[in-house]
Amino acid sequence: MNSHHASAAPSSALDGACRAFSVPQRIQASSLERSALAQAQHSTFPYDDGDISVWSLGLGPRVLLVHGWDSRGSHLAAFVEPLLRAGFAVTLFDLPAHGDSGGSLSSPVHAGRALAALAEQLGPIHGVIAHSLGSAASLWAFAHGLKVNASVHLCGPSSLSPMLQLQALGHSLSPEEQAEFHTWVEQHIGITPAEMDLPSLKHGLQHPALIMHDPADRVVPFAASTDLHRHWPGSELVELEGLGHRRILTDPQVIARSCALLSSAHKAGAQA
Repeated sequence: MNSHHASAAPSSALDGACRAFSVPQRIQASSLERSALAQAQHSTFPYDDGDISVWSLGLGPRVLLVHGWDSRGSHLAAFVEPLLRAGFAVTLFDLPAHGDSGGSLSSPVHAGRALAALAEQLGPIHGVIAHSLGSAASLWAFAHGLKVNASVHLCGPSSLSPMLQLQALGHSLSPEEQAEFHTWVEQHIGITPAEMDLPSLKHGLQHPALIMHDPADRVVPFAASTDLHRHWPGSELVELEGLGHRRILTDPQVIARSCALLSSAHKAGAQA
C-alpha cells in the first residue's frame, strides 16, 4: 500500500486511514448463508480486479443485490425468497476483495466499476437493492450507464467527500495528513473524490427509488440519505427507527417494501 505513497514513512494514523479505505475484511459465509445459497447457480465472472463470485436464482426480471464494505453477497440472503416469490430472478455477488471474490483492494469506485461490468454481462437489470457502500457503488454505476427500472438504497453513503472527512476524523488525522489522505485516495480510485459526490452523479438518478435509513445509524450518517433524497426527484425516503446499520438487512418490513417497489416498477413497465 505504501508504494502509492510519496513520503517515505507515512504516520501510522495516515497509514491506518488509507488501509481502512482500501483493504476490506474478508468475511466467511455462515453455514446458514451457505445453505440459503445452496440452490443457487454459482459462477465466476472474470474481472481485472480479481474474479467475481456470483450466485443466481429464479427466472424473471433480474434484481441485483449489492452488499456493503466488510460484507458479502450472502448478507442479503433474506431478500432472496421474497423476491423469487414476487417473480424475480435474483443475483448476489461478492464485490472485489470481499467474500469469495478475488482481489485485495477495493473502494466505492472499484465496487461501482465491478457492479457496472457484471450488470452489463448479465443483460438487462430490472432493479438493484443495495446496502451501505453497495449503494454508493450503484450510484456510480447509474451515472456511468447502468439502467434499471427501480432501486432500493439501505443506509448508504451518497457522496464520497463527507465520508472521507469522517474517516479522517476517525483516525485523528492532522490537517497535513488529511491533505495526504485525499491525495492518496485520489490515486487509489483514479478520479477526484468530487466525481463521487452527488452533484457529479445525480444525472444517473432517473428511475423510482426507495431510500431507507435509521436516523440513529452510527456507521453511515442519516444525512447521506436525506441528501440523496434531495438530489433524486423520483425517490421516497423512509426513516427506520431502531434497526441500526445492519439489522435492516433482515427486517421483514424493509424486505416487503423493497419487493413492493420492484413489483410496481415492473407492472408500470409492462403497461408502458
